Order: sequence, then structure tokens, then C-alpha cells
Amino acid sequence: MFVTTLSHLCNLNVTKAGDFCIVKPSIINQMRMKILPVVIGIMMLTAVPCAAQESTDFKPSGKFFGLLFANYHTTFSGGDNNSAFEVTRSYFGYDFSFSKEISSRVMYDGTTGVINGKTIYSGYLRNAYLQYDNGRFLVRGGLIGTEQISMMEKIWGYRYVTKPPIDYTGMIQAADLGVMTVVQAGEFLDLDLSVTNGRGFKDIAANGTYRLSAGFTLTPAQNMLVRGFYDMMGPSGRMQRTASITAAWMGPKFNAGAEYFRQDNASMTEGRNYSGISIFTRVPLAEKVKFFARYDRIASVTMDGAEDPWNLSRDGSYIYAGIDFSPVKNVRISPNYNSYIPPAENSDNVGTIGLNIEAKF
Repeated sequence: MFVTTLSHLCNLNVTKAGDFCIVKPSIINQMRMKILPVVIGIMMLTAVPCAAQESTDFKPSGKFFGLLFANYHTTFSGGDNNSAFEVTRSYFGYDFSFSKEISSRVMYDGTTGVINGKTIYSGYLRNAYLQYDNGRFLVRGGLIGTEQISMMEKIWGYRYVTKPPIDYTGMIQAADLGVMTVVQAGEFLDLDLSVTNGRGFKDIAANGTYRLSAGFTLTPAQNMLVRGFYDMMGPSGRMQRTASITAAWMGPKFNAGAEYFRQDNASMTEGRNYSGISIFTRVPLAEKVKFFARYDRIASVTMDGAEDPWNLSRDGSYIYAGIDFSPVKNVRISPNYNSYIPPAENSDNVGTIGLNIEAKF
């Protein structure tokens, strides 16, 4: 639906190939020249109103905020065990409101990474943006979070235990440089559109390539949510295309949902395709206690001339289950178990027992 919309906006022609619509080679340059100024211009121009109407009662103000993910875990595979304490993520930032509609955020991200075979702590500027939000229309520009991942984290609800699959597979970057907008198109429908560099907040070097992303969030009935997403990046022939569709029931007695996600020409390499499914649920056990579980299945294709799927080391099944306990507001504790089952018959399963903690202020 969004590819068709973009096509009409930019006077492009598209052809259907498999599950995706592909921009014809003859109009790639027109797309770059026409769609980016149009989209960015619409986003910025529609954000102008309201400064003169600001109430005299409003006082500009700001606040610091923070978030911590930590855990202790034991991993076992093939008869070997490995235990460790970890701080996997720590955010520290500042939000400032210039008016009721205009605000800004700067956030620092401390996380773990593997460099030269060693796991070390490193830090990045994760968010630095200015936004306008009047409740029905939002536009945000700078170093921004990805709307798709933000939505999937809310639907899943246990980011401090594990990321949504479309995030940990690397199909989408969690934050990037660019502009995004979210429009409340009706009582039950929100639309979002973004133009970003496409390489994430850890790689900001310019190379002339942009990622165009579009999504919708539909709430057709109380407690029911449908989320759709599509993006494309790169030149014709090896254009990277990502799609996701999610349906979830988010009721007071239980939550359950499923997602299908797919990426063609990963890293803009022709034929480098992979896809997956995710099924998840959570059930309240007591006032502050919930049970959660999730099953992910990832599979990649075997490229021409190769013997094994190109992403074999990360293909397979992932299982997560645990208890979420919140003793006080803004603190969550989860004893949990997760398992990785590789597709190769001669590979060992990997199991992990952990105790994860989230704290925020």
C-alpha cells in the first residue's frame, strides 16, 4: 500500500516481483531527485503552526531521564558452561520542552560490543533531535529512533530481556539520522513516514543512499492492533527491501500476537534474502507478576554457487520464557530461560538461564 502511495507521489512506475514492488531502473534517479525534497518539505512545512497561540501559562522546562538493563546469566552448550554479570544497556538523557508542541531530546547510549574478539563497553550519541507534536501530527528531525522498532518494543513489552526479532536480526537499525512524521489519520489509524541515511547511529558517513520507510498502526477494535511496515534502500537491481506485518491482541487478561518479517537483498547484495516469524504471549499471574513467552524462527536462502544458507550462523529457532515481576514502579525483575536451536544437525543447542533487571527514572 505504501509503495503504491510513494509511486503516485513521485510519478514513479513499479513492477511486482515476489512479495515486493520494485522501482524500475529507469526512474531511480527521478526518485532520488523528487521524493526526498517533497517528503522533507511536507514534513517541515506542516510543523510550523501554533507558536503564536502558545498559552502564557506554559513555562519551558526539562528533565533528566535514565534507563538500565543488567543481568546475571549462565549459558550452557555442548557440555560447557559460562556465567557472567552484564550491563547490556544504559541510557542517560535530557528532554526539554520549549513550548507545548516543540521539544528536544539528547540521549547517550552505553552498551556492550565485540571488538577484536573482546566484549567491551562503548558509548554513542543515540538521540539528538527536535520535534513538533500537537497530539495529532508529529514531525521529528535529527538523530531519531526508528518508529517500527519502537512500536515492536511496545507490543512485545520485554526489551530488557531480549530485542524484537526485526531488531536483533539487523534488518532495521534502532536509530538513524533523518526526518520522520507520524499522522493520526483517523480514530483507529496512525500513519508514519521517514527518510533516513539507513546505516544507523553508529555509522553516519554520507554515501548518497537514503532509506525510505512507511508504516501504519491500525486498531480496528478495542485491545486489537495491526502493524504494517515497508522500507527500501539502494539502487535498482540490488535494492534492499524490508517488510513486516504484525497482529496482536492486547487485553487485560492476556496478550498474544504474531509477526512475519522479511528482507530481500540484505546489505544491498542481490539475492541475499532472509525472513522469519515470531509468536509471543504474556499472561498476568498476579497484580505485579506476569508470565511471558516467545518463539522466533529465522531462515535465509542459499545463494547461487554456495552450499549453505548465507546467514546460517544466525538461522534457526529462538525460544524465550520467563516471569516479569515489578516490586515497585519503574523497576522490573525477570528470571527467565532462552534457547537457540541451530538448523544444522551437527550443531549444539545453546541454553541460557538468566536474571534480568530493568530500572528507569
